[in-house]
Amino acid sequence: MDRFVTDHLGGVSRTYAVLIPMLPRGLDEAVGLAYLLMRVVDTIEDAPQLSDDERLACFAALRAILPGAAPLNARAESADGGPDRGTAAALLRDVAERDLGDLTAEHALMRELPRLLERLGLLEPFYREAAAKCAVQMMDGVTSILHRSRERGLAYPGNRDAAELREYCHYVAGVVGEMLCDMMAHHLRSDALGKLRGVAVELGIGLQLVNILKDSLRDADGGRRYLPIASGRVSSGELYKLVLEEARASLKRGTEFVLALPAAAWELRSFCGLPIAWGAMTLARAERDAGAAKIGRGAVQASIDLFKRLVRDDHALRGWLMSMLRPTPA
Repeated sequence: MDRFVTDHLGGVSRTYAVLIPMLPRGLDEAVGLAYLLMRVVDTIEDAPQLSDDERLACFAALRAILPGAAPLNARAESADGGPDRGTAAALLRDVAERDLGDLTAEHALMRELPRLLERLGLLEPFYREAAAKCAVQMMDGVTSILHRSRERGLAYPGNRDAAELREYCHYVAGVVGEMLCDMMAHHLRSDALGKLRGVAVELGIGLQLVNILKDSLRDADGGRRYLPIASGRVSSGELYKLVLEEARASLKRGTEFVLALPAAAWELRSFCGLPIAWGAMTLARAERDAGAAKIGRGAVQASIDLFKRLVRDDHALRGWLMSMLRPTPA
């Protein structure tokens, strides 16, 4: 895999720095570059250094220069006079100098955006277009939620109920599950797998819900809120538990995608299944103490070792994952 990918993965995500190198050669680089692209979108979405209008301008600029998104660009530019490539590139370059994001690694990735786009442009057309489609869907979804929250006078994303929380999770993570389903189906030459986008989306939504629950206290300290606002009928604690159970339900549905992957494709099963195991462990800890939901490296390594022993046994793998996703006894 390209050193550019491994270096940046190690900085922006310890989880995917472990998972992506597990994938077969060729697919690993496509998924790695696509993941870094989604981190760019995510950084622009969350960057406290940007105003809402600047955020929208960055999305329009990225869309204008994104390899594989030319047909979408053509329609967008004819409708709203979007930026030309030179203007878009200059805007993103200037914005990157403001050190967007919370992490030094995010600052570095944003400055390396031209190199990232260059490498994306060299991918096989199917992978390049799948990554571009996912990024555009994510940006369009975030844009619509941003407009909605502004109209309501609420801080983004301003989720009012469980349905809006799921919608948010769909745009920032469910579309990634759909992209991965398409990439893996293409890699395996499996039309049947490509029909399972729905459960792949559920897997993405479930993992995003886990992240929201895990980071809810830290996000609140930073002035961010992704959970719906509790009403008079439902307390914050009850709402937290309801979202926790929704996360478990989505991960259970996502398990069906893991088991639909051929047992011989153990690398793909590991990539998709290990996050379910880690998510289940995180939820179990969050159920006991929302402030101590993070799992340790020892538990992560033990789960990797066990997963390797179970990965080719459908019955055993299903049983293990489902047992981990059961509610913690009171």
